[in-house]
Amino acid sequence: MAKSQVQFTKDNEYYTPKEFVEMFGQFDYDPATTKEKAQEFGVENYDTIETDGLKQDWTQYERIWINPPFTIKHEFLKKAWETYQICKRSGKLIHIYILFPIEFITTARFHNSVGGGKLFIPNGRINFESGLGKKGKSPAFGSVVMKIQDTWEVEMIKIK
Repeated sequence: MAKSQVQFTKDNEYYTPKEFVEMFGQFDYDPATTKEKAQEFGVENYDTIETDGLKQDWTQYERIWINPPFTIKHEFLKKAWETYQICKRSGKLIHIYILFPIEFITTARFHNSVGGGKLFIPNGRINFESGLGKKGKSPAFGSVVMKIQDTWEVEMIKIK
């Protein structure tokens, strides 16, 4: 079976550690979080699985952090790129950061969803916190954070 066909159904809730997110600054919106995580991170505006951030207007915010459910990461990336383009046309500066598995950047789905970005590649794997209450550990795959922008850049970052 091809990797793109794999469905991760046991635990689609993995939370980024606060220390990692803070490397990229403070954010005023997160379209894919929980009330508890939004409060922990000091994000006043957020959406949960119940309020569905994909159906909301992101253009009213200036700094957006997204750790999407990895099973629908492409939908969040597409919405992030569309939001960036809308804001750019209106002259509004917006900063959108999205985290996903590094392997995703080698797919046609990724390349067909976005036209530029700054990729922040960590020197190790992120220890996510499990939504099932399990102790966080490094996943079997690497992660990357991308800041949506017009041109392509890569920056290596140190997390350990």
